[in-house]
Amino acid sequence: MSKLKENSNLELKNGARIAVLGGGPAGSFFSIFALKLAKQIGKDIDLTIFEQKSFLNEGPSSCNMCAGVVSESLVQLLAIEGIILKPPILQRAIDTYNFQTISGDVLLNSPSLQRGIATVYRGGGPVNKSASETNGDDTHKKISFDDFLIDCAKKEGAKVVNIRIDKIELNNDKPEIFSKGEKLFDADLVVGGCGINATTAKMFEGLGIGYTHPSVIKAFQSEIHLGKTNVLTRFGNAIHIFLINQPDVKFAAITPKGSYVTVSMLGKDITKQSVVDFLSNPLVKNKFPDSWSTPDAFCRCVPKINVGAARHPFADRIVMIGDASSARLYKDGIGSAYMTAKAAANTAILYGISDTDFHKHYYPTCKAINRDNFFGSLMFAVTDTVNKTPIIRESLLRLLRNEQKHPESGYKCSTVLWDMFTGNERYTDIFVRAIDPRLLLTFLINIFSIIFIRFKTIWRQ
Repeated sequence: MSKLKENSNLELKNGARIAVLGGGPAGSFFSIFALKLAKQIGKDIDLTIFEQKSFLNEGPSSCNMCAGVVSESLVQLLAIEGIILKPPILQRAIDTYNFQTISGDVLLNSPSLQRGIATVYRGGGPVNKSASETNGDDTHKKISFDDFLIDCAKKEGAKVVNIRIDKIELNNDKPEIFSKGEKLFDADLVVGGCGINATTAKMFEGLGIGYTHPSVIKAFQSEIHLGKTNVLTRFGNAIHIFLINQPDVKFAAITPKGSYVTVSMLGKDITKQSVVDFLSNPLVKNKFPDSWSTPDAFCRCVPKINVGAARHPFADRIVMIGDASSARLYKDGIGSAYMTAKAAANTAILYGISDTDFHKHYYPTCKAINRDNFFGSLMFAVTDTVNKTPIIRESLLRLLRNEQKHPESGYKCSTVLWDMFTGNERYTDIFVRAIDPRLLLTFLINIFSIIFIRFKTIWRQ
């Protein structure tokens, strides 16, 4: 139960003060939508984003530690909102996935323009990034996606203060926010857009409002410099997915960006040595130039990834959004930030800021993401089984290759994998397509065909 006075009729009045803790996509999206909507209905609000980072600097200190992949569907949604993403913010358009297993690989082409994706830098780029290599004639322009969004929020009227909020107290009917022991102001609404990699989220757990942050696992993001020419010729416009049974590694991918590639790894105990072992694997090393060797030092970070759902991510005058609330399993964190931020902003401006208001108008968005993640967990469990079972793995590759070679037969299996990797579609919809009887029958036929070929080979011997 919240320590705030129970009130089901709280609303933002003219002059209301909103404190947004965190200037990542969730915080910026909320600020943009809340300020736009307030103007449309003639309401005056005072909104401040508190973000201690500068997203313009190189390296992990200014980066939000993410692979930096944005779905084409989100790019289009943002364009409708007036948030236009284009180079150099968008580093590269991705139209292909290279699906690599120990049984071979297959190229998956985007089934349509609407299913494409793009890559971005969340901060100012890797440490020791060569601006001339990365942006050519655009060296003077920003490349940070997060800084671009903060600029959009500023244009809507948001204030941005580069300090860390280190304490929140609940006093009567309003939260008070503090920095370095000094009270800044009483807030009519506090928005937790701080993610789960910051200690800020833990402050909300100590408020007694019932909030518990989501369960997490660790990821390892690395930026490897290759030069523009090598990135283009070796990786092209494709993200390379590796399912190669490396111990403790659940998922690994290489994403091209400018003159760098981003190596993303997910697992139980991923370390720098895990990355070195991955890059030394012959299947991975084959993707790099012959003369290339793993550098002793490279830009890297170890972020936490949301794999659960927050408990009670709202209270009177408080709402948690983005990773601190609900996010899609393993994919499309920026898209989840967009959905939760917009739902929270609409609730706060149009309906109210009480626990009841957020439960009625905001929480359904969180529950929809959480329910969808159940089907996502099923799909990734199947992927793990495929990865560990040679006959099933070979059958899948055979089916995918046949679809890519004969597009007239349809891309049933290809679109299932494409949408799983990109996050363009809901896991629920992907799951329904994956259990299509015709697709399952085709898959089983491939399995029995491979078993028969193997049996025939053994018999002849």
